[in-house]
Amino acid sequence: MVVRHSLRISFQQFFLPIFIFSIVLFSTASATASAWTVERVVEEPVFGAQVYLREAGVDNQKILLLVHGIGDRAGSVWDDLLPELAYDYHVIAPDLPGFGRSSKGNHLYSPEAYATFLDWLIKSLPTKPVTLVGHSLGGGIALMYSTHHGTELERLVLVDAVGLLHRLAVSQNFVRQQFDIDVPYSSASIETPLGRVASLLLEKASHLPLNPELLLSLPFMRQKFLAADPTRIAGLALVETDYSLLLAKSLTPTWLIWGAKDEIASLRIAKALEWNLPQVKLKILLESGHTPMLDDLSGFRMALQQALQEEPESRSLRSQTTDAKMGSCEDEQGRVFSGHFSSLRINNCNNVLLRDVVTHSLEITDSQVEIETSKLLALPHRPALTLLRSQVVVSGADIVAETGLVLDQSRVDLAGVRFIGAQIAIKGEGNPSSVLCSSSIKVFDGVIEPLHLSRPLIAGEGI
Repeated sequence: MVVRHSLRISFQQFFLPIFIFSIVLFSTASATASAWTVERVVEEPVFGAQVYLREAGVDNQKILLLVHGIGDRAGSVWDDLLPELAYDYHVIAPDLPGFGRSSKGNHLYSPEAYATFLDWLIKSLPTKPVTLVGHSLGGGIALMYSTHHGTELERLVLVDAVGLLHRLAVSQNFVRQQFDIDVPYSSASIETPLGRVASLLLEKASHLPLNPELLLSLPFMRQKFLAADPTRIAGLALVETDYSLLLAKSLTPTWLIWGAKDEIASLRIAKALEWNLPQVKLKILLESGHTPMLDDLSGFRMALQQALQEEPESRSLRSQTTDAKMGSCEDEQGRVFSGHFSSLRINNCNNVLLRDVVTHSLEITDSQVEIETSKLLALPHRPALTLLRSQVVVSGADIVAETGLVLDQSRVDLAGVRFIGAQIAIKGEGNPSSVLCSSSIKVFDGVIEPLHLSRPLIAGEGI
């Protein structure tokens, strides 16, 4: 019992607060002089809050609604963009309930509740075409809104959006970025002692009996464990939100603007969104971190203007060659594969990247591999991917097979993966393995099943 209590404190009072603090830190900077022409406070019914609204360009015929992330700078994060945006748009930047100059309370500040607030706000505004721009937490909120009310939007712009990833995936990414710790998989040859400790800590913490949903839903629990702090409540509610069944429902033309150096919302979130959203275009800002409007104002201004003026294209795999070939990696590091392969075999290789790959057979042994925006198409009665003593991270992929993955003493971390036609998405063989799924789905016989989970997998078990 002492160990379990210790792990609970570690995850909830160490990793998550530091993660949330980092969002606040990256979202905070000195404010510039205001050029807003309207500043007002309105009463809203969702949280019962007084909401501080700022507006400019009110006579323009299109609304640009800007939704900020975590941090008390709130809507002022957009100030430096205002003069140019207000020339063409009726720009509106609320301080979300719980942040900035809006009132704060012990409420469930979840993406769903905030999306309901946005619905109320948009319906209270003049009837004009609406473009919704969301940064960080605001990106997760904007995405949630678009899944329920996307027909009411002209376009959606997500800027370094936080969300999609399972809370364990969030913690692992945060540990890697902030502490330079490799959170390992199960092949002894690629583990470090410190990495094993971090991995054990995070995995055990993710299975604790304290139910985050219960903690969030009850006011006295939010008070006891989260100090009724809107920042903590909103951060935990965001990482507890499952977007698995929602991504396909967002039909709004979408632009993704992402900082390549973002240590809070990893680029794999953008890759998963790019793969799953029907109409989408990704723009990566090479010199930006989590707040590109502060890190690289001119680059962000240009990317945002492009997002507001151009139409994204329907997603298609960039590697279209029909000349399938065999590929292999043996005792190498840093190999990159792209294109169409009849088969791929990777053995004892580290830091391998598969990007925009189509393959009919993929076997990975004693290796570390990342897979991005790819299609794995199984041969009849064969799995699409076989892993032995390996770690694989997948960000945006379609796996078409009766049995998608077969694992033996391996670990997989999947985000935005669609298992199509799969009776069994992931199957265990041999020694125990570990599975982490974020915002993924299994589609079989017309039934769509969400896969947003973390669990061990022993021989004979399937997901």
